[in-house]
Amino acid sequence: MASEFCLSLTKYFLFVFNLVFFFLGSALLSLGLWIMFSETTVLIPAPRFISLSLFSYLLIISGVVTISLGFFGSLGALKEVKCMLAIYFILLTVLLVAQTMGGVLLITQKSLFEKSLESHVQTLIKDFGKNDSDLRDFERTLVVLQREAKCCGWSGPDDWKPKKHCSCYSPNNFTANVTDHSDHSDTYTCNVTTWHLHEKGCKEYVEEWLSGHILIILMVVFVLAVVEVRYNCAVFSFFHHTSTAKAQLFFVQNHCKVLLLMLLQLLKAAQNKAYSIYYKAEMQRVLLCRTVNFPCPLCVL
Repeated sequence: MASEFCLSLTKYFLFVFNLVFFFLGSALLSLGLWIMFSETTVLIPAPRFISLSLFSYLLIISGVVTISLGFFGSLGALKEVKCMLAIYFILLTVLLVAQTMGGVLLITQKSLFEKSLESHVQTLIKDFGKNDSDLRDFERTLVVLQREAKCCGWSGPDDWKPKKHCSCYSPNNFTANVTDHSDHSDTYTCNVTTWHLHEKGCKEYVEEWLSGHILIILMVVFVLAVVEVRYNCAVFSFFHHTSTAKAQLFFVQNHCKVLLLMLLQLLKAAQNKAYSIYYKAEMQRVLLCRTVNFPCPLCVL
């Protein structure tokens, strides 16, 4: 009885949890599509250090993954569909492995990651404005990063040759904080003779940010990994006990039916035996009364 209660509790917990994930994924997907196809983004607050179009792609990918998890998890738990639960378990396992590997690589391959990032950013700067369309979002992200972090280039302003980008400058009397997310061109014309040039390279800012946040990132990854391991165990346990519990319930029900039929047969046999004994006793009484000539107490009945 207790095991059935725990199984039902796990079932509805998985259903409600994944239903929330499904609606959350739908909201992320809808917001990402709206940002991508909307003609105006006035109502959307501009995210820092990333272009709005790239931000929309991240929202769409996150929404699709979250919807998939919510769909397979909620429907699989509610209907107890083993195939959906298996797909859900596999998706969770893949996410767990991916984020664990990402955390390990972030620790062990930090220098290699920084060198690779430096090479890509310098190539992006060298071919700025001439890159393929799929790299335009990264160009916009670089422009936003230089404006918000007040940095220029990756190692320094000399990365921009022969002409520095306008996002490397900011006015002396105010901080330029206007970003055009629809195009990678400048939103204003900068006066390079009077405006202040950002002397610091973005590499220094990124390294400072990683050094200051890497512990937080690893802690978040670790906590998520622990939660996902516990959650995977719950899903696997529910997946295992769903088929096992059904088989056990089917066996118990059939076993009870057999026992009940046997009991009914025994009762019926006992009833027939009682009728048989009563019938024989009655026949003997009648025969006895017919043969005797003196009054008999049995014949009075």
